Amino acid sequence: MSPWALLRDAARRSYALRGVTVRVLVLAVALSVVTVPVVSWLARVSAAAAGVQALTHQNVVHVLTTPGSVVLLVVLAVVVGVVVLVQHGAFVAVAWRADQGGPVTLRGVLHDLGRAARGLRSPQLALFLVYAVVLVPIGGLGTAALLVRGVAIPDFVIAELLKFRGGLLVYVVFLAAVLWTNLRLVLTTTFLVEDRGTVAAAMRASWRATRGATLRMLVLLVPVGLAALVVAGAAAALVLVPTRVVDAHAPGAAAVVAGVGLAAVQVLAVVLAGAVAATVAHVLVAVARERRPGRTRLDGAATPTLVPSSVGAGEVTPGPVRAVLIAGAVLGALALVATNTLAVSSVTEHLPGVVAHRGHPAAAVENSIPSLEAAAALGVDYVELDVLQAADGGLVVFHDTTLRRLAGSGRAVADLTLDELTATTIRQGGREATIPSLRDFVRRAKELDQPLLVELKLHGRETASYVPDVVALLREEGVADEYLVQAIYPELADAVSAAAPEVEVGYVVPLVRGVREVPDVDFLAVEQSSLGPRTRAVARAAGVDLLVWTVNDAAGLRAVLRAGDVDAVITGEPETAVRVRGEVEAETGVAPRLEHRVRETFRW
Repeated sequence: MSPWALLRDAARRSYALRGVTVRVLVLAVALSVVTVPVVSWLARVSAAAAGVQALTHQNVVHVLTTPGSVVLLVVLAVVVGVVVLVQHGAFVAVAWRADQGGPVTLRGVLHDLGRAARGLRSPQLALFLVYAVVLVPIGGLGTAALLVRGVAIPDFVIAELLKFRGGLLVYVVFLAAVLWTNLRLVLTTTFLVEDRGTVAAAMRASWRATRGATLRMLVLLVPVGLAALVVAGAAAALVLVPTRVVDAHAPGAAAVVAGVGLAAVQVLAVVLAGAVAATVAHVLVAVARERRPGRTRLDGAATPTLVPSSVGAGEVTPGPVRAVLIAGAVLGALALVATNTLAVSSVTEHLPGVVAHRGHPAAAVENSIPSLEAAAALGVDYVELDVLQAADGGLVVFHDTTLRRLAGSGRAVADLTLDELTATTIRQGGREATIPSLRDFVRRAKELDQPLLVELKLHGRETASYVPDVVALLREEGVADEYLVQAIYPELADAVSAAAPEVEVGYVVPLVRGVREVPDVDFLAVEQSSLGPRTRAVARAAGVDLLVWTVNDAAGLRAVLRAGDVDAVITGEPETAVRVRGEVEAETGVAPRLEHRVRETFRW
């Protein structure tokens, strides 16, 4: 069958089975609603069992060696694994039953999933989680379960990689490898549901079945995703029109109109996700049958045809139950509209500040004095810089532990004196500068009246005078109570607090889950993918400021600035950030806030 014929058949089947598909979609959404708080609670309890405030990059080894925490994390893994299997596998089970000519009922689908779940026994569960929770979402082929949509490589990892020579090539090759692997393993869940074997066996079957067919799989799956993007884009554009009109002519009613529009978009997003999942499932089942020609249908038919009488057989909803469901849907819709109306009505009183990450790297070499000057000229609130200790105890403003990336030398910072480092020419983006000492950097910042966010780095060979020397310098320059100091190493930040109580100190947090409480610091600088509602709420309750890093794209910056739920945003694109902040400050009416919410809705 040609790809287009197969796609048409999959779309027709998906539509014909819309009744049971809606039931499956409702189940998937309900599972997400229930599972997210359960997983969050399990993460917090596992952190408590290990005696830590949260699960972070610093304590992962300790948590994984605490028996109670391990048991709870295994339970968490089982919950996530089963839910992900159900959310994606349910659509596959519907498609498989239709392809087999048997009755397509929710009860039958759940029976199939129950038998398939037996294949998740350890260590198969770990294999499935790596595949379904990491590889599939990153691959972006539209087969990810609702629970894990949004899983992605953190932006800061990509940004740092691209700064290195050859980094772009490495990134492209990595993405190509992930895509190719996804295409080869795309039938894993299909065979897991059909064959009811182990995850490893399903992976092997998928690998064999897709040999020589990766291009065909791409041709089959990409149009489904593109169609969804077109529908989402059209809906996003259309839903803004009524609110913009009402903003102009009846601003008092704009929030309600926006609330209704946002509710419609949210429902559409869920329906669209279900339609994509259902269509992709029918495609995968058809390909599985096509690539394993020895398999026959249960009714012995040579060509798969949908049996209308078998769809939902025995699943007629009683009148009273139907009435309750309709009433629940109406009440849910009203609650959604009310919640959305309040959300788009809220106005951010204080926009987050802008912190220029390593100055303005687009205008000058990062962490150099010209970069500081360029950032200060933009009017940013703070300029962030990195500090390392030289071999003779001097303090320099530099990020990497070696000179390779910016100076083309493999020599380590720890092996060079302050004079040697400050005489070193560094290059980036066709521009040149020299490595500045911390004192020179601070003095120039004072001349510019530019506050600094000082991040202390470690290369592993620091002397005991490192923190005292930094504190002494800040005090000598009269800025100890004006600048902020942060570190990814809690003990380093704590040492600054102990030595200089007047300095505002914070932790840099690249990864955090299961937050129970926040540390006793002035602020937390949290990587954007780890900054969830729980972290925000706990930090706010404790009076701890929040900085989010590193947000570089205009859309992301606009979202953070509009939300206004952090105190500052750290960005490597300060010029863009300052421009976007000005645009957000100038926004009037409800439509801009609705646009932000619509974009967030369609991020899946």
